[in-house]
Amino acid sequence: MSADILRLDCKNFRSYRTLVLNFSSKFVVFYGENGAGKTNILEAVSLFSSNRGLRKASITDLNSMKALPFSWNLELIVKKNNYKTFLATNALSGRRCAKIDNVFVDSLARFEEMLWILWLTPSMNNIFMAPIADRRSFFDHLVGGYDKEHKYVLKTLSKLQKERQHVIFYRQDKAWLDVLEKRIAEENIKIIKSRLEFIKILNETFENYQSNFLRPKVRMSGIVEKIYETYSEEDAILEISDILKKNRSLDLERQTTTISCQKTFWQAEHPRTCLPAEKCSTGEQKAFLISLVLATVRIYQKIRVGIPVLLLDDLMVHLDKICRKTLGEELLAMNVQTFFTGTDRSLFEEFSRIAQVYHVKKSICTEE
Repeated sequence: MSADILRLDCKNFRSYRTLVLNFSSKFVVFYGENGAGKTNILEAVSLFSSNRGLRKASITDLNSMKALPFSWNLELIVKKNNYKTFLATNALSGRRCAKIDNVFVDSLARFEEMLWILWLTPSMNNIFMAPIADRRSFFDHLVGGYDKEHKYVLKTLSKLQKERQHVIFYRQDKAWLDVLEKRIAEENIKIIKSRLEFIKILNETFENYQSNFLRPKVRMSGIVEKIYETYSEEDAILEISDILKKNRSLDLERQTTTISCQKTFWQAEHPRTCLPAEKCSTGEQKAFLISLVLATVRIYQKIRVGIPVLLLDDLMVHLDKICRKTLGEELLAMNVQTFFTGTDRSLFEEFSRIAQVYHVKKSICTEE
């Protein structure tokens, strides 16, 4: 079970002035006391993605405290089909930049041609109890890995809605509002189609793969979804455009777009009782979350070309011995490079023989 990520090199990053780790296994464990610097390592790996990493930190927060501003640098060596690729990211002119084989590339999204990264962190434990907007954002992140245009369309919709609000408030240009509202309706339909397609595949994946983790039923509900299910795509665009036109005064008063897929409610339910996830036990919610991520990895493996990588931050402490063993077996069968953190080495005894284990103390990593 050889590694896909061969090496991580950190300079002036978080608690590490310099750190070089060479990996030889697909399972890599970092254990140690809280505050030892374990999560910083996972965050370094997570920054080889197109978003802000598992902590959603600004680039000014990534620097080692004793280093010059914006001097942090991360390098990763990955192997695919026996070829090594050198990735690097750092700060340039106040923005994160990306290099592949020592050549600057135009977008951080280019990293995802080499590897794609999913993570579970303690802050995600209560995702089913979070506000609707946060739950929808989490779900859209999963959809975005399935449909590479999804994030772009979401941003486009937000810009169009803001522009419409500006025109309603300042200009009252009815002809331009007609154009904007048709565009908004079209982008809404694109987003709904991507979400529904992903949900269909997600639920099929739950049915097709055996797992000891409880798997939820996933669905969406909202005004736009009802319109899409009722009308043809062309008529749905006209219907949404018409409602937006009728709601101009209301949207001006409320300073929002009252009909939008950005108000969609994403729901996970217990497969037997049909209880919404927020009313299920903490253990059931944890199982739902793990099942969602494992199913998403399986979906991505079929359609994406990059190396799959999972970052599991302090997850094992919330699982009993049987669940820890089950998780290890499923990850092993899926052949996914996985990085774990935990406070106690015993949490990883079920697969310690195949894992590469590091003890982390005061930001010093010692391989065992």
